[in-house]
Amino acid sequence: MSKFNSLEIKNVKGLSNSTFTFNFFPNKPCVLVAPNGYGKSSLACAFKSLKSNKLELKDDDFHNGDLSLLPELTVEFNKVKYLANTTQNTINDNFDYFVINNPIIAKAKQMKMGGFTRATASITVDTIELVATIPEKVMFDYSIKDNKAWFGSNGKILSNIGSTLVNNEEFIYLLSKKINFSKFDKKRDYINPVQIIIDEINKLTGSSDEIKDKIKQTTLNSMDSVEPLKELCLLIKDFTGNSIVDCYLHSLQMAKLIQGQTFQKALTYKIYCRDKSFFDSLLCSVNSTRHNLKTKEVKKSKSSAKKKLVIEFPKINSISNGQRDIISFISQIQKAKSSFKKQNCILIVDEIFDYLDDANLVSFQYYITKLIEEFKSQGRNLFPILLTHLDPQYFNHFCFNKHKMQIHYLARSPHKVTSKFLDIVKNRKDQQIESDLSKYFFHYHPDDKDLENDFVRLNMPKVWGKSLSFHAQVAVELDKYLRGDRYDPIAVLFAVRIKVEELAYNSLLSIDKEEFVNTHKTRSKLEFCEEKGVSIPETSYLLGLIYNDDLHWRNNRDYITPLVSKLENMTVKKMISELK
Repeated sequence: MSKFNSLEIKNVKGLSNSTFTFNFFPNKPCVLVAPNGYGKSSLACAFKSLKSNKLELKDDDFHNGDLSLLPELTVEFNKVKYLANTTQNTINDNFDYFVINNPIIAKAKQMKMGGFTRATASITVDTIELVATIPEKVMFDYSIKDNKAWFGSNGKILSNIGSTLVNNEEFIYLLSKKINFSKFDKKRDYINPVQIIIDEINKLTGSSDEIKDKIKQTTLNSMDSVEPLKELCLLIKDFTGNSIVDCYLHSLQMAKLIQGQTFQKALTYKIYCRDKSFFDSLLCSVNSTRHNLKTKEVKKSKSSAKKKLVIEFPKINSISNGQRDIISFISQIQKAKSSFKKQNCILIVDEIFDYLDDANLVSFQYYITKLIEEFKSQGRNLFPILLTHLDPQYFNHFCFNKHKMQIHYLARSPHKVTSKFLDIVKNRKDQQIESDLSKYFFHYHPDDKDLENDFVRLNMPKVWGKSLSFHAQVAVELDKYLRGDRYDPIAVLFAVRIKVEELAYNSLLSIDKEEFVNTHKTRSKLEFCEEKGVSIPETSYLLGLIYNDDLHWRNNRDYITPLVSKLENMTVKKMISELK
């Protein structure tokens, strides 16, 4: 199976030279998780800056603003590397790609009044360009009368497919995606054998129904042997449900249309009409504002006769955030779908879904899923790469099937992080120590519990065997983390939990402390303190992001990377440093 192995980015925004290895499979959601400042926007910018023949950055997007640092983007696919830089783009030869990001932009306006300059700022939603150039209006050259005459003496058996197929936007879209039109120009494989078939049919006698019965008995095998005709027939049968003979006769007409000189232009225009209809229906279905949001055909420039299709949004304060976000996203994903022509396609979705409400989150994932299903049905590869700072394993903002979702953390430690403290997690279900481990080691308790013999029995360090010694060991790792040294992330988790609980415990009256240590779960302990009139700092609750990680052992689970991703967040680190 195909694999998207890695990305290498040089000198783009905040990235000087970074390689991200993930080995993503196609047609499954690919999620890249990282705190702000770890390269998500740089990755999106690199793809957004790809031209057909090179990688071209805006001045502000060069690393450190230094225009002498030349950018590069390398995509590794099936162990083959494709490079884009300032002089070439081999990625474009092998992939289609599209970036979806937030359409909100800030604008500043200056006005001079009586010798003074007054500046005002506003937030707007950028106009979304749906179609860069509206194609020439060319209609399919189809006439059932002409086709009957072309077919010959038995042209009467042909049905009018003008409304059912030729002018049906959905069928034409399927046709464009599933049929190789070049096959119908080949004399040996199509033109010659089909002419023989038509000649044989014209020799048959009887009514239309009688001739069709004879075709089924005598000519069907010959039709089946013409591969391009058979592929087209099966597509038509799936779409219409007509009889196999009628579908072959429809196919002969469609093939004649495909061979016409204006077919490609008419096809392009019909696909455009389909896309425009989709956008208009979308805006109608999701727009409940007082504004009549709809697509507009506008000139590409004042001097150009050519036009483009756009959505112009009203002022930001006159449309809800949810409407703006989902209209923008679905419009852009439809634009991406229209632009995807190659076998392998990359869709980058840059954080826009981090801010959607629940209903729009479901809508977002629905459209991603539909796009994946479409690629699967076409035998093509889509890599939908979703950039987020919200960990799907912690926040329930993704509804995707967890077995299909592929998660990679950009904020990996520069070293390959391991944790010797995972041993205590592996052994927490040992029947002889399970209860004491939870009460004295995994949580704060002022008493010193001695489990040294059990720790030795389980091949764990003896120095951890007394609970207060264990707490001291994890506190050392917490100090390393706060100093910026190499640290054990599991130990830091323990240390944060123990410190939060210790501070809460010390705030209680003596009479309440025993009930505190006998209460299960850190949050429940904190809520117990609140019930007793003790004010708990909000930071202690917020750090549940760290200490509430599920420390129950499961084989093949990655405990380290998601935790490191959160610990490397600057705000999280600051909150932990404030525990006193």
